[in-house]
This record gives sequence, C-alpha cells and structure tokens, in this order.
Amino acid sequence: MNSRLLRNTLAASGVATGQVKNGLALAIGLLVGSANGLLVQRSLALGVGFTAVSLVRLLVLTGLGLGIGLLIGLSQVWLVVGGIAVAQLVLAGFAVREALAR
Repeated sequence: MNSRLLRNTLAASGVATGQVKNGLALAIGLLVGSANGLLVQRSLALGVGFTAVSLVRLLVLTGLGLGIGLLIGLSQVWLVVGGIAVAQLVLAGFAVREALAR
C-alpha cells in the first residue's frame, strides 16, 4: 500500500465528513475493510471451509475496527465500522462484476 493512496483516502474522507478526526476514522475503516479482499484470497488458498473462515475473518476485522474506533474516540466508532461496511460493499460489487465478465 503506497503512502499517496493512504494520504488521498484520508484527505477525501476528511473532506467528506468535514473533520479530520472523522476523516481519519472513516479512512481507517476503509483500509481495514479493504484488507478483507486480501484475506479472502489467502483463505481460499488454504483449502479449508470457506464459511467458517469467513465468519472468523469478519469477526476479527469488526473487532479490530471497534478497537481502533475506540482509540480514536467513542463518537468515531461508527465511522470506522461504517468504513469497513462500505469497503465490503465495494469488494462485493467488484466480485459480482468479475463473475459476470467471465
């Protein structure tokens, strides 16, 4: 992950929410949520039950998001978790697009 991408995500999130702290929370949520795509690829390579691994993976990402959100501030927790959710929707959209293209 390059620093320019992270900086641009933080800047866009800050502009969208109007506050730097809120922008940081949203950007972190987007970053944590986007890591799920990489984790999915790795879990598929393991060859274990996808459903069980998915549940654990999403619980870990949500717990991480809640923990980071609490470190930023109690009122920003929902932004971190919301960023994770938005990242999941984007990942799902791209997965559908890829499946339809094949």
